[in-house]
Amino acid sequence: MSAVRFEILGPLRVTRGREELQLGPAKQQAVLATLLATPNQVVPTARIIAAVWPDEPPVNGTNVVQKYVAGLRRVLEPDRAPRSSGELLVLEAGGYRVAVPAGGSDTDDFEAQVQSARALRQSGQPVEASEQLHQALSLWRGEPFEGLTGPVFDEARRHLTELRAGAIEDRAEIELELGHHEPLTAELSALAQAFPLRERLRGVQMLALHRTGRSDDALAAYRELHDQLVEEYGVEPGPELQQLQARISANDPGLIPAGQRSTTTTQTLLRGGRDWSLGRGWPIGMSDLIPPQRPQVGRILIKAAAVLVTLLTFGLGGVAGMFGLAYLRHSKRLRLAAFGYLAAWSVGLVLLFFSEPTGDNVTYVGFLVIVISTIASAIHLAFTVAPMSVRRIRGLAALDQRVRARQVLDRDPAFARSLGIGLPHLHREYDDGGLIDPNEVPAGVLTRIPGVTAQHAALIVASRDEQGPFSTVDDLVDRGLFPAPLPDAVATFLVILPPAAE
Repeated sequence: MSAVRFEILGPLRVTRGREELQLGPAKQQAVLATLLATPNQVVPTARIIAAVWPDEPPVNGTNVVQKYVAGLRRVLEPDRAPRSSGELLVLEAGGYRVAVPAGGSDTDDFEAQVQSARALRQSGQPVEASEQLHQALSLWRGEPFEGLTGPVFDEARRHLTELRAGAIEDRAEIELELGHHEPLTAELSALAQAFPLRERLRGVQMLALHRTGRSDDALAAYRELHDQLVEEYGVEPGPELQQLQARISANDPGLIPAGQRSTTTTQTLLRGGRDWSLGRGWPIGMSDLIPPQRPQVGRILIKAAAVLVTLLTFGLGGVAGMFGLAYLRHSKRLRLAAFGYLAAWSVGLVLLFFSEPTGDNVTYVGFLVIVISTIASAIHLAFTVAPMSVRRIRGLAALDQRVRARQVLDRDPAFARSLGIGLPHLHREYDDGGLIDPNEVPAGVLTRIPGVTAQHAALIVASRDEQGPFSTVDDLVDRGLFPAPLPDAVATFLVILPPAAE
């Protein structure tokens, strides 16, 4: 009899040879899926019950699970002798285990092919590596454990989706190395929408667009990710992506493969790890960290106009404006609020004009509903339009934290060191707004300073190792590691802690 194969990279499916097995009722399938979420590991019966019945577990849950396991054994092991122990669904102390041999599932095949592709890439066989990754990704038939809900399946889905995203990024990088920029751009656009917060994937997309002469689109892709990260999580893209954005903005010839350049160019690299001859100054300024606020008068006029339009249109203008803001900001809350105001306005209109003439009260209620919804939407819209930038609020808050931390350092250096000020690589609870001591932190932490690349950070570390620690922040300029004067966007993050007491 052919071996059984389990497939979870899509709807749950089990095959024997070319035959797809009928797994029985939905709950019975969910029991098997729970076991397959952690194959070859014992899953306690209580965990199976919680996964299959997250809201209302049956009173006799253990017996129900036992019944479904028996049903699955009849399907998976039809030749098993009655009352004999199962070989695929194994009863263990306190739970059950599904025995999946090596290569017995689509996830095994997927991970094996991805590892093989990475080995091929390391050995200098990019074409073969790309084809291997293509085969691995073709195993996906849809969302893992499709149709199954609950924390167990959500966690398994996240893990498998992360593996798939990594394989997609590997293949995209290889295709970029092979010079397949044109066909890659359309594919990467769709992938960036599917994985909107993957910085590595967005970097490949930016580079592909730049190499096809679409630098503006590459920078627009960066801004899209940047705005989403700032608005939703309050963080900036990582230093690698920031560096790529700066190089694309500067039209760095080093980003174009030699075969694509019209003339041979040499990238100038000075001591600080940057090309100061570009004449653009430091790539990130304080306005990038703390965007300037809109003029107060302008904000008031915009709010007043929003209220006036809403009142003059009896609420319809406010509803339209709210729908527009919801679309621009991708805000579900604003969209729901707009629908709510529109529904209230519609109810008022029906009561006012289309109800039976049963008395003045109905007309009065309709008029009152329209008036209240109009005023409410006008006030809501006034608070919504032209707000203070979220980036500005967060930037100012971080700046205030840095000022407070410096005050602590001035008053009591020993206490500041105990709080971990300027030492973000250590475990600490104090928020210093992102201060960094270049004498203490590893190179990877230095890249958190806006505009500092990995190469630049390595030069800073080499300087402190060879010439000794920096006495002041100005030493970084004196040693040629930063331009003079020190950029404000750098100075705001740098701090020098006094030496620790012996």
